Amino acid sequence: MFLSVWLSLLLLIVIVPCKFDYSAYCSNGRPAFSIFNVSTFTFSARCSTPGRSCYNKKGKCSKEYLCCPYTLKMSSKPQLYDRATNIKFTRIGDDYKNAYRLFEINLLSNNSILYDSYQRWFFFQQTLRDLFEMPNARFWYPIMNCMQNHGIVYVFIPLNATSVTANISAMTILTRQTNSFNNLYICYMATRKEYRRQGLGTHLLQQIVRRALDERQNGIKYISLHVNTLNTIALEFYEKCGWRCYEYLPKYLDPEPHHATNHAHALILNLDNVKNVTSLCRDPDAVDIKQSDNKQSMEICHRVPTEL
Repeated sequence: MFLSVWLSLLLLIVIVPCKFDYSAYCSNGRPAFSIFNVSTFTFSARCSTPGRSCYNKKGKCSKEYLCCPYTLKMSSKPQLYDRATNIKFTRIGDDYKNAYRLFEINLLSNNSILYDSYQRWFFFQQTLRDLFEMPNARFWYPIMNCMQNHGIVYVFIPLNATSVTANISAMTILTRQTNSFNNLYICYMATRKEYRRQGLGTHLLQQIVRRALDERQNGIKYISLHVNTLNTIALEFYEKCGWRCYEYLPKYLDPEPHHATNHAHALILNLDNVKNVTSLCRDPDAVDIKQSDNKQSMEICHRVPTEL
């Protein structure tokens, strides 16, 4: 009896998608796809692009299609909530250069656990693809592993943006490494092409360091990351900001198409060496770099650290 019930449920899951009414369309003209809700055993329409709304054939966004998000227009509100991805944006500090607003992303959860997880991972993957200009890159599993371990996300949004989720200028994803909880790890950091060279990356790093310093009472001592050995622009940027290479890792990165090589340099910033966060990346005295760290970088990683 028990086996027959489970077989019936499995058959329902397989058959019902075939009967789903694909009458919902995304604002980009593409049909929406269906997502199965485990808690209610129902299907609902979803859009495959972050920040896109779903509409019916008459062009109206109704409550029947749960993928219809409220338009997250920029405002002075301290928090914004996108129900399409179930993500809350919390404003941090003052506006940067009177042109950008910094938000911390808080991941929420509701009864539809599978839907929440899928929409979040998909949102972050699509955003990273846009920022890195790699439409076919697969960020899914690295993001999932990163976000499951005390994930922290910061994003910059232009003040003239009409939608938060679709207009992210720069983003960084952080986590605490599972093998060492005294280490805050930068999984990804990227800036959209048209917003580069405006100090957004520098400001994000400063925010990361502030966060790490605030968590020193919780045991955080270092901020680490990995950089592709051929990504000299990123390597020089982090070195100018006080990071130093401490390990060369051949074939460390996944052999994905978006990697020029799968060799990586491991970089680390010792929080004890940070003297001035606000001048980080701009003043060589903001971080007290030891000669032993420079020597290690040259001997182990075969790099002469780039300095300001």
